Amino acid sequence: MGRAFLRCPWALAIVSEAAEILGYSPLEAWDDPERLGRTSYVQPLLLLVEWLSTEAMVREVGVSPDAVCGHSLGEYAALAAAEVIDWDEALHLVALRGRLMEEAARENPGSMAAIIAPQAEVERIATEAGCYAVNYNAPEQVVVSGKRGAVKRAVELARDRGFRAIPLKVSGPFHTPYMREAEEEMRRALEEIEFMPPKVTFISAVSGRPESDPERIRELMGRQMTSPVRWTEVIRSLEELGIKEAVEVGPGEVLAKLGRRISPRINFGSWKEYVGI
Repeated sequence: MGRAFLRCPWALAIVSEAAEILGYSPLEAWDDPERLGRTSYVQPLLLLVEWLSTEAMVREVGVSPDAVCGHSLGEYAALAAAEVIDWDEALHLVALRGRLMEEAARENPGSMAAIIAPQAEVERIATEAGCYAVNYNAPEQVVVSGKRGAVKRAVELARDRGFRAIPLKVSGPFHTPYMREAEEEMRRALEEIEFMPPKVTFISAVSGRPESDPERIRELMGRQMTSPVRWTEVIRSLEELGIKEAVEVGPGEVLAKLGRRISPRINFGSWKEYVGI
């Protein structure tokens, strides 16, 4: 994760800056399975890869976005790409976010699972099982989250009704009320950062809509840790903007694949198709 960028001098400078912010070497962390298994390390390291990927699009290809959006953690990369906040501020915030979520998961052990079924059906299953529908990833893929027993029950109910259910490798009940205390501390940290008007269209995954008012964006980010991710609505908003080409700027292609399931009108790809790294 991230190693491919190290042949670029500008990338080395960013990694060095990240090391100062984080207080440890990302290069060492990328090679440490123990740290890569912890939310407190994974979140800032993922953001760093998104920072490098975004810079690669601009520096190596000269491509800048007309609109940006992010899924959960990726919203902080989208904020930085839209110049609402600086990248170093985003990294500070995400490092805190990772620590808070790891602590919250220790206090409230939980899990998540993706259920391949219509949204209304998943919501009924979640209610019956005592967990929450939290990530509306596609019209027929919704992630549920909550206490381990409740999520296990949701998986069983889904399978009993003929739907696929896939447990996810996460340590906590993310995007649920169990994150409330962590969210309160995150909100205080967000208040200390100056939010600027987006330089390009920013689509919030909390509202699912384009947002331009800095204080409104701050308020939405303050609710992010306990709010659902409205990814299907985000992609619909891209359609309404007339976007024809969407590029996933990060270490995988999960969002591009989800996008293809939502919208046949947008061509979804990866930054790797553009950048020779």
